[in-house]
Amino acid sequence: MSRTGKKALIVGAGPAGIEAALKIGRAGYEVMLVEKETTPGGYLNKLCSTFPRWEDPQNLLQVKLEQLRAIPDIKLLTGSSVVSARRTERGFFVELAGDSSTRDTGIEVAAVVLATGFDYYDVRRYGEYGYGVYPGVMSAPEFEARLKEWKNEPEQIEPPGAVAFIKCVGSRDRAKGYPYCSSICCMYTAKQAALVKEIFPRTACYVFYMDVRAAGSGYEEFVRSTIEDKRVRYVRGRPAKVLPEGGRLQIRVEDTLMGTPVEIEVDMVVLAGAVVPREETVRLAGLFEAHIDRYGFLASEPGQPVQAGERVFFAGGCGFPVSIKGAQEQGAAAAAEVIALFNQPG
Repeated sequence: MSRTGKKALIVGAGPAGIEAALKIGRAGYEVMLVEKETTPGGYLNKLCSTFPRWEDPQNLLQVKLEQLRAIPDIKLLTGSSVVSARRTERGFFVELAGDSSTRDTGIEVAAVVLATGFDYYDVRRYGEYGYGVYPGVMSAPEFEARLKEWKNEPEQIEPPGAVAFIKCVGSRDRAKGYPYCSSICCMYTAKQAALVKEIFPRTACYVFYMDVRAAGSGYEEFVRSTIEDKRVRYVRGRPAKVLPEGGRLQIRVEDTLMGTPVEIEVDMVVLAGAVVPREETVRLAGLFEAHIDRYGFLASEPGQPVQAGERVFFAGGCGFPVSIKGAQEQGAAAAAEVIALFNQPG
């Protein structure tokens, strides 16, 4: 049992929330890990593979869940959410929905870690790309599910002749989207294109980009391998239109490196939409008196990288887009702050 009676509430059981729970639980403190979905894991449940190490997301998740089960001070509540919170002298009194043991009485917690993740931009706003109109145009998360199908049964699939990936759909666009770079799109697009070539070596793959940002250990090498070893063609330019043409999809773009117009016909178009904050994150920030930035991501206090308010910490994509590894690192950092807080006398 908990050595002090101090309890931490973690909202969101994705990579960041799970990592925070493990670290706090191993330190001997009680943890309530709340997940609104019926299964934990967040986007790990939807991914076909990871970058840059090509790990199986389900294997990663199962290892972490086994570690959670081994710590009796961690209670995982799925299908649950925070409905109210009020500040107390030593933390918060929180009421949850979806769990009968806390619905009527609520719980007292001495610290909160918000790890609610992120959402994707609604790519339908880019009508010129035909999402929801032309068969074969899909979002990057939808294509991740398609990759899982292809990887499991490649011999039963008719390989596409060509696949195009359009990056920065909603990112770095002041007119229709957000001015910021969504950070992870360059890498997951390279991963998706490389996976297509691994499953169907004869399928042509094109990546339309503004810049390639690969800031991470092994990231630059990963992208270079996608281009050189997998032979994915990168074309610098933002496509103007996607149009149906003879049962295929025609992409029109100006190659800004060559200074020439390009027209390419493909069978599928994958739109890498901007990463955006969840409305739930903004709601929870209000409940726990946490800081948010102008877009709706959680914002840190000066000099406190993972602290958004008094006794309120955050980790993962609710603060800004991060990779799985980055989310886990932030989860560990938030846990360290909670443990330091709990170790104080009183």
